[in-house]
Amino acid sequence: MTIAAHLKTAHDAHQRLFGLVQQYLAGDALKLLARLALAGVFWRSLLTKVQTVGVFNYTEMINDFAVQRSHLRLPELPLTLKPSTLVLFQNDYALPLIPTELAAWMATLAEFTFPILLVLGLLTRLSALALLGMTLVIQLFVYPDAWWGTHALWVVMTVFVAGYGPGRVSIDHWAGTRFAR
Repeated sequence: MTIAAHLKTAHDAHQRLFGLVQQYLAGDALKLLARLALAGVFWRSLLTKVQTVGVFNYTEMINDFAVQRSHLRLPELPLTLKPSTLVLFQNDYALPLIPTELAAWMATLAEFTFPILLVLGLLTRLSALALLGMTLVIQLFVYPDAWWGTHALWVVMTVFVAGYGPGRVSIDHWAGTRFAR
């Protein structure tokens, strides 16, 4: 077999393999994964700002001390800001033109609402754009030197979700197909 024939065989195998990857992973699965990853980033941030309640609690022994843990933490409703959140917004996250408490509540409500909408795939593009705006505010006013650390990844995810939409595993898709009839 000639080198050209080996290269053609390798090329054909490559095309078949990545054709399958593209067919199954580059479409709806990737859109769902991007939505879930983006929602997870902002949901975890929410949990640092508000009082939480543990679900599926257990006790772990650490150095002969019983430590209460939870498999899952959820925000306590109604949402209650931790005192440390207001201190952070007053000192570290100080934004121009927006009062501290208002900025803290705006960020908290955004981190509560938009991840839920992303997971459901409801108002997906709007939610992604809102989180893009929030990311840019964080980047420009809170952590201007942290661009390549994390915020660039958030921007890529938000732009992807806003640009390509939620995919077929979403309420947006279901509603669009149902009401388009």
